[in-house]
Amino acid sequence: MDKEPEEPAFRVTDKRMFREDGELREKAVEREKKPDPSPSARGAQPSAEPPPGTAPQIDFASYILSYYTQGLVFLGEAPNPFTNQKEQDLESARHMVDILGMLQEKTKGNLTREEDQLLESALYELRMKFMSKANRIKL
Repeated sequence: MDKEPEEPAFRVTDKRMFREDGELREKAVEREKKPDPSPSARGAQPSAEPPPGTAPQIDFASYILSYYTQGLVFLGEAPNPFTNQKEQDLESARHMVDILGMLQEKTKGNLTREEDQLLESALYELRMKFMSKANRIKL
């Protein structure tokens, strides 16, 4: 029975720029010398629209607004995008309020004035609507 040497199931390639001794690898030097093939490096203007199949770039405001919108859906203030029906789930709405509250606490002092105002407004509105739906206050 001759055993043939097994071929490895996968191959590991070290693509780090530096060797263990801290010296620059030869291939890394070659990569640095090659021109950048990106459109901006070629002098082309980037397109206004992202390529199909890519998500829009996220920023803090859109991140906050996504939680705010989810909160409105869970409060029954906006229709569920999947069923197109207004549904109420107060526990999930409370979760959205808690997430925004945690974000406000963790980002205190690190936001622009506009970001801080947006977060404060979204949180206030969701809290008031939640309290109203939970019959704790009347609006």
